Amino acid sequence: MYDPTVAKAERPWIAMHIYYTSNPNPLLLNCVQPLVRGLQRDGLIRRYFFIRYWLEGPHVRLRLLPAPGVDPAAITRIAEERVGEFLLRRPAVYEVDNEIMSGIYKDMYLAEYSLDQWNADYGENGTMPIQRNNSWIYRDYEPEFDRYGGPAGIELAEWHFEKSSDVVLSLIGRTNVHVRTVLLGLSAQLMMTMCATFIRDPGELAEFFTGYNRFWERTYESAGAEKHDQFDLLYEDMRERLAGRVAVIHAATAGDGEDSAPGAFLLPWARHCAELRDRIIARTRQGRLMFRARDGSDRIGAATDPELALRVLMGAYLHMTNNRLGVAINDEAYLAYLLDKAVRHGLGIGSAA
Repeated sequence: MYDPTVAKAERPWIAMHIYYTSNPNPLLLNCVQPLVRGLQRDGLIRRYFFIRYWLEGPHVRLRLLPAPGVDPAAITRIAEERVGEFLLRRPAVYEVDNEIMSGIYKDMYLAEYSLDQWNADYGENGTMPIQRNNSWIYRDYEPEFDRYGGPAGIELAEWHFEKSSDVVLSLIGRTNVHVRTVLLGLSAQLMMTMCATFIRDPGELAEFFTGYNRFWERTYESAGAEKHDQFDLLYEDMRERLAGRVAVIHAATAGDGEDSAPGAFLLPWARHCAELRDRIIARTRQGRLMFRARDGSDRIGAATDPELALRVLMGAYLHMTNNRLGVAINDEAYLAYLLDKAVRHGLGIGSAA
């Protein structure tokens, strides 16, 4: 058992929300990345990560953990100066129309949260306010202890989030992620690398992708035979290439050396995923990962099955890396559908359900 209030207080993160209604990739590459690298170089922060989010308007959530003994005000002063300079130099010119978007935002909110939470935040007949474009605010960082396995799980997740952020920033800087096919191709390879590292059995790997696809389609009510028929047609056009690439990545992630790397851009990610897997297994065996029971009770207990812990955490890790990369949820469902079929074809375990 743990006290979330105490666990949160022990980790004084700075959470800066930068509202920017244009493509956030230039903000990430030309503002967030040099800001973070400067703070790291000067020894002011010990960890960082970012996510993209939509609540109260499109924005980047930049999280910065001060190094021991560093005054948070010293960090926020530098951050505000750098972010302010960028927004003056390259402001987002598109403005969100609250009247048009209010219904859409409410639907998005209810897909992720609950009606009771909406009523508490905005009122039964209220609308979601939209924050001013080209601005920033500070909000409390609320660690998802239940989702990531308690304090030890959050600490591990944040270590992973920093590496995920580093990889995504590198890809934004080196590749044409603004091209949809490139974006989805990179995402599929990152997903396959992590999943093949965490789940070695091809049949179980395919079943994970089946479940991942169904989860997102159910959550956002986007499933349907017609859509899957379209996916099947698209898959046939890439079948041999995708299945072949899946087989290469699966074989490469079985090894630990550079000779077995699945490609230059995936090598650091593959090594990180292997270390992340090992840390999850170790913490599970030590009884340090704590999850809330799924029976509706408030009971919290230590995870005892490393394989189950890997699967539970992997879905959350995949989604947040895709979030950083800018992959939409409906595209995550699509990629999982394709990877399910490619694993079955490329690794020779039969057709997808």
